[in-house]
Amino acid sequence: MSSSPPPHLIRALPDSSAPNAPSHLIYSLITSLTYVLYLSILPIYIPCLILIHFSTSRPFPTWSLDQRISTRLNKLRTNLFAYWIPPNPYDDWSIAPPGEAYREASERGEVELEVVDLEPVGEEWKKGIAKVEGVKGVTRPGFWTRPKGWDDKKVKGEDKVILHIHGGSYIRGHPLWTTFAMDIAKLTGLRCLTVNYRKTLSATTAFPAPLLDVLSAYTYLTRTLSIPSSGIILLGESAGAHLALCLSQYVHFLGLPQPGYMALSSPWCDFTLSFPSYRTNADFDQLTPLRLRKAVRSATRWYKPSAVESWWFSPARVKEPTEHWEYLKDEGVKVYMQYGGRELMRDEIVTLGRGMKTAGVDVSVREHVDGLHTGGLSDPIAKKAFQKDLLEMLRR
Repeated sequence: MSSSPPPHLIRALPDSSAPNAPSHLIYSLITSLTYVLYLSILPIYIPCLILIHFSTSRPFPTWSLDQRISTRLNKLRTNLFAYWIPPNPYDDWSIAPPGEAYREASERGEVELEVVDLEPVGEEWKKGIAKVEGVKGVTRPGFWTRPKGWDDKKVKGEDKVILHIHGGSYIRGHPLWTTFAMDIAKLTGLRCLTVNYRKTLSATTAFPAPLLDVLSAYTYLTRTLSIPSSGIILLGESAGAHLALCLSQYVHFLGLPQPGYMALSSPWCDFTLSFPSYRTNADFDQLTPLRLRKAVRSATRWYKPSAVESWWFSPARVKEPTEHWEYLKDEGVKVYMQYGGRELMRDEIVTLGRGMKTAGVDVSVREHVDGLHTGGLSDPIAKKAFQKDLLEMLRR
C-alpha cells in the first residue's frame, strides 16, 4: 500500500450535501414532537400487534408475544426518529450520565473508574485513507474500568487488557451507555479502556476522526503503558466493531503489530447496505436503513462515493479475502464474532467470517438463532454465549 492519500477516494472538500448535526434546541423540539406522534400511535398499534400475534403463526418459534411487540415498537420508534441525526454531545468527558450503572458499581466497590486524556497521534501517523487535511487529531477521553481486586502494580507490561470501542452508527453513543465494557471487565478480571471517539456529525469530526481517536488509544496502551500488542483484546459492538476492524487494517497499513484478539458483537462491515439480509430481515430488526444511510453519508463526507465500497469501510466486500486477511493469520490474531440470525447485518457478517476463514485466520463465528442486532449485550441467551466464547478464545 502507498503511504500517500488515495486520490481516487479522498475529496478536496467535504460533501456539502452530507447531513449536519442540528442544535440541541432544534433537536429537542423535533424529538419531542416525534415522541408525541409515537405515543399517539401506540393505542392503535399495540392492539393490532396483539391481534396479529394470536391470529397468525409466529414468525419464529422462539419469539414470544413480548418479544414480537417490543421489536415492532422499537422499529417504529427508530423509523420515526431516523430522519435526523443527533446534535454533538454536551460533555464527552462525563461519566454520568449516561454511565450511572458504572458509578453505582463503583460505589458498591465492584469496579474502579478513571478518566484519562488520550493525546492525539502526530501528523506522521496520518497516511493513506487517514490523510485528510480537514480533520485533525485532538485529545480525547478514555474511561478505565478496573474490576475489583485489580493490582495497580500490574499496569506496566501486563499480559492482557481490553480496548473497547462502543457502537452507535458513528453518530451517537458514549463508552459507558451500556454495561458491555464493565460486564466483560468483571468477567475476565481484566481492566478495560474504552475510548470516546468523535462522532461523525460535522466536517471536522467525520472520518478519519474516529480512526485517529482509537489509534491514539491503541498507542497509549502499547507505547505509554508498554502493554504488548499481543495482549490487547479489541472489543466492539456494531459501529464500534466496524471501527475495530478499521483500526486493525490501519495498524497493518502502518506496519505496527496487531492486537492479539478481536471480540465483535454484530460488526457493521458493509457501508453499502446491500447484502440480502437487509431485505429479508427488514421486518424484524430494529435497525433502519434510512438512519444507517444518513450515518454513512455523514461519516464519509470527505470521501468519494466509491470509497464506501472499499475494504476500509466495507471489509465484508473484500474481493480477495485470502490475500487481504492473511496478515491476521500471520500475526496469530484470534477473532470472534457473534450475530443475530434475524438482524439486518447477518449476511455481511457471515461473509466476513467466511473470508477470514479462507485466509486461515483463527476465527470463530456464532449465530444467535432468531436473535437481533448486538444481542450479546442484553439478550440473556446471546450474552451468555458471547461471554462463554470469549473466555474460551482467551484460553486458547
